[in-house]
Amino acid sequence: MKELDQLVENFLQPKKKGLNMNQLIEMIEEVIEATQPLAEQDKQTGKEVTPDINIKLPAIRITEDFGKIGTKDREIIETYTKNIQGSTLQEKIANLNSVLTEKKADADIGEILATMMVCEILYSIISQFTESAGGFIFEGFLAGLFGGKAVQITDPSEIEGMDASGKPITDVILGDRHYSLKLLGETTEVKGSFKNMVEHFKVIDHIVYLDARRINKNEGLQFGEFTITRENFLQVFVDPIIKQVGRSKKEFNDAKQFKAFLKGLKGKAATPKGVVFGKRGFIEEKPDADRFIFTPRLDEAGVSGKELNQILRKIQATPDEELDQYAPFVALYADEKYEGSKAAKLFGAYSNVTNIQNAIKSGNADEIIKALENTPGYKEQQQFNFTRKQAESIGNFTEIGTLMIGEQYMKAAFAAYGDKLLQTIVPVYNSLQAFTDNVQQFFLGASEGEQDRKQYGLDAIKDAQTLESATDKAVKDISKTT
Repeated sequence: MKELDQLVENFLQPKKKGLNMNQLIEMIEEVIEATQPLAEQDKQTGKEVTPDINIKLPAIRITEDFGKIGTKDREIIETYTKNIQGSTLQEKIANLNSVLTEKKADADIGEILATMMVCEILYSIISQFTESAGGFIFEGFLAGLFGGKAVQITDPSEIEGMDASGKPITDVILGDRHYSLKLLGETTEVKGSFKNMVEHFKVIDHIVYLDARRINKNEGLQFGEFTITRENFLQVFVDPIIKQVGRSKKEFNDAKQFKAFLKGLKGKAATPKGVVFGKRGFIEEKPDADRFIFTPRLDEAGVSGKELNQILRKIQATPDEELDQYAPFVALYADEKYEGSKAAKLFGAYSNVTNIQNAIKSGNADEIIKALENTPGYKEQQQFNFTRKQAESIGNFTEIGTLMIGEQYMKAAFAAYGDKLLQTIVPVYNSLQAFTDNVQQFFLGASEGEQDRKQYGLDAIKDAQTLESATDKAVKDISKTT
């Protein structure tokens, strides 16, 4: 019996090299808590049935330190997010969706678990926090998602040259881009301080507004962004928020007249809303389309403001003789009125808008700022606000992507990878559980007979060998891309 005690105790001693048992237990507990086998037998019918997949992710404490470089919480979140491929948010969302919705054939265990973890944290943010409280956590999480030098900004002093008395417009710096992040409801307006915006442009020449809108409260997030610069300031703060007083259309048979009309719409206080060609094929990327109508939220028949502007530029750049091949033409546009609009409230007399336009044309940053400081929005410290429709009508607004992360979608994603996860991880956990039970019975001497206690020790050794084999396989699967 003494020899058996020594054998078991020696096996449990930490090895000089490799993974000792304490480390193994900690690793398993961090990754998985599922204990069910791949298949069980129904007691009544005797038929083999597959149990529900019950894979639990490790509980990650949601913290504001996600956005702070060098903290332990940042290190933890980066451990997971480094497995999400992509250098831009659009690429990262695309890769998350490739795992969530497409059952990515070559997805490894690390990528699957990282995707589930990222989406579970996002789900927790939108289901457990209000828009304002969740917004701050969301900012830090996004910085953690990108990792590296991405940092959350919480104080003006963190941006060189920024006035310390105001609230920074920048929430997160990703690479060399400044982001203002908004966690919004489906119809929530985009709001901000006009004065703080002008102060921002005294130091930084751009800001990217990234909106993450809830879908059905907590089922998903819809991401979109638009960029504000000194040069496009009026296109953002005047064009979308002047009054739309009517929609019109005008038909042309001549390319030259068609181009001249589109070019002159701005002078008539009107905004292009779409073009229709008499023949398909003008846009090579959409050879079967002849209608290009702006829609705030894209569908099969619509184009974004950015795409429409690209089409309008191509029309102007196309020689008349070549463009005539696609006649007749229809120009769709909206008549507008500046007086009484939200733009007029911010900028005052239209002469202020003209002064800003002239300063922008001059390319002199100081003159642009000076002209902006001479507006009611700056002097009276007004708030600007865009409805969802107005924000999405901004010329460079771009849809980034949508993540469906509600419980039903997460369950479906787990089900898609269930076999792979269970075959890789559950054998380790089941072997560990059996090993732990037998070791406890051996050392505690729970059974009355000496022979039973000896058997527990022998079973523990056998379980340890099975555990070693299962762990080797799991480590190989998990470390394929690390």
